[in-house]
Amino acid sequence: MTEPLNAVEAESTLSPHLPKIAGCIELGWRRWLTLLKQDSELGIVISARSRANLVYDFIRYEAVNAFDGYDDVKVGDSRGFLLLTFDGKIVLRFKKFRDRKLRTSGVPTQQRREYANQVLPGLEALTHLVAGYLPDKEGLGLERMAITCSLDDDQLWVLELDLGLDETGVTAPVAPMPSAPQRDTIVRPKRREIPDQTGTEER
Repeated sequence: MTEPLNAVEAESTLSPHLPKIAGCIELGWRRWLTLLKQDSELGIVISARSRANLVYDFIRYEAVNAFDGYDDVKVGDSRGFLLLTFDGKIVLRFKKFRDRKLRTSGVPTQQRREYANQVLPGLEALTHLVAGYLPDKEGLGLERMAITCSLDDDQLWVLELDLGLDETGVTAPVAPMPSAPQRDTIVRPKRREIPDQTGTEER
């Protein structure tokens, strides 16, 4: 295991891709809201765990399409979850945060512990990051999006992501999500089918 990058180093590597990372999360969340509009009882019928898994699948779909074809980004899967590798320095996965301390949800599997402790086999030389989202109490908006870095279950640093997309995928304030300073335009990528991936961990 190498020493994880600090926040400044990580932001420098991820800077060209931060709007797309944020866009994948928000567009994935919008797919959930679209389902909810079609059947308002889904918010009651579907458990928080099932919702997290649905949103993860939606985010995964957006991410595969958004980063397909980039020379400096490798798109791969590890035991059922998506990994994005940036410039051979950073590996990033998507997760739901369970609280305002930005701790992640899900069963504490060995794989999850290895990822958080920067020792996932085959990826020890990369800095392991989580791009996550925190829903509001009503489950209708996103209270926060961020990229976090942990080591030995301690959070080393947090990189905030901008909130707010309009219907074209451009960053802008959207109720009920709080607005934040805009970074850049997020271009909605072309769509293609993704092979089904299954896993037992809550996303």
